[in-house]
Amino acid sequence: MIKVYGSVFSRAGMVMLALEELGLEYESVDMLPRSEQTQSDEYRALNPTGKIPTLVDGDLVLFETQAILYYLARQYGEGRLWAQTPAAEADILRWSLYISNQMEVPALDMLIQFKFSNGNPDQAVIERATAELTRFMPLLEQQLDGREWISGEQFSIADIHGAMVLSWPKLGGFDYSAYPNVHRWIKSVLSHPAQKRLMEKAKGG
Repeated sequence: MIKVYGSVFSRAGMVMLALEELGLEYESVDMLPRSEQTQSDEYRALNPTGKIPTLVDGDLVLFETQAILYYLARQYGEGRLWAQTPAAEADILRWSLYISNQMEVPALDMLIQFKFSNGNPDQAVIERATAELTRFMPLLEQQLDGREWISGEQFSIADIHGAMVLSWPKLGGFDYSAYPNVHRWIKSVLSHPAQKRLMEKAKGG
């Protein structure tokens, strides 16, 4: 059985969402980022970075969230979460990488300020992150105009990764009112049936 290391409320949740969407059985080993578990010799033998998530599927041990999502879509998707042509595949990768390369760092900065500042976020960090997100958000807003999903006509790994990453700044106070298409897209992924199943499992349902 596939095994996923990490918390549903971390990047590992993106992997679990893909597994839910594909209808695959899996075991989750709950551990938080930067926890003692991630620094153990046993875990570092699987993932030398000491970060999460890590996926184990038979003899395959894989880390890095987007690589795991790609593997699951290609190995088990049978067309789901992926695309049918090289051009469409490249488009999925384009938008995944756009968000990863241009927006993930400021999104994470805002999340960290929300979670670990004890209610006193560093305003310089918030302002810098807001400026970076504001710089790159308009192109995403344009891409999502009239589209349900970020690339092509079906839910893909680009939606899982991208919308989850961009849900972080909202917790940190980022105002999405100027980007209604992006906001709608994020809410669509967060309310996706596979995500609802995952949250029910997380609550012990």
